[in-house]
Amino acid sequence: MTAKNSPVWGALVLGMVLLSGCKSPPPDYRNNVTLPVYAKGDASSGEQIYRDACAQCHTLNPGHNNKGPQLMNVYGAPAAALSDYQYSEALKNTHWVWDAKSLDHYLADATKALPDTKMLADPMPDATERADVIAYLSTLRQEKPATPNP
Repeated sequence: MTAKNSPVWGALVLGMVLLSGCKSPPPDYRNNVTLPVYAKGDASSGEQIYRDACAQCHTLNPGHNNKGPQLMNVYGAPAAALSDYQYSEALKNTHWVWDAKSLDHYLADATKALPDTKMLADPMPDATERADVIAYLSTLRQEKPATPNP
């Protein structure tokens, strides 16, 4: 066993990393939702559709992104705004705001709406289902925590 393969060497490297101040970035939060709840869909049905079609890639917990970004406070938020998620350049350059119109367009067929998107979801051709999902997303509201004073 060489010195580089010894348990002491591993512990030393781990200690150096921990002491170096390397830590993951703090979770990012979207601003509070200011748009009214979207009333042209059924949020209860939208929640079930979300669970079936969206939850495998999107969470609802700030700081806990999955394959896709978390979606808390997404309704009315600028697209590609979370600093703790790696968005596609295509989405960053859209300057979209996630309102009913842009969400409907994107959910209908993300790759058609934005050819270089990272979202690999199947198209959602049913307008009623899209309205229900948008209604549900519009109810996802969580206060942004106060930032501590330095």
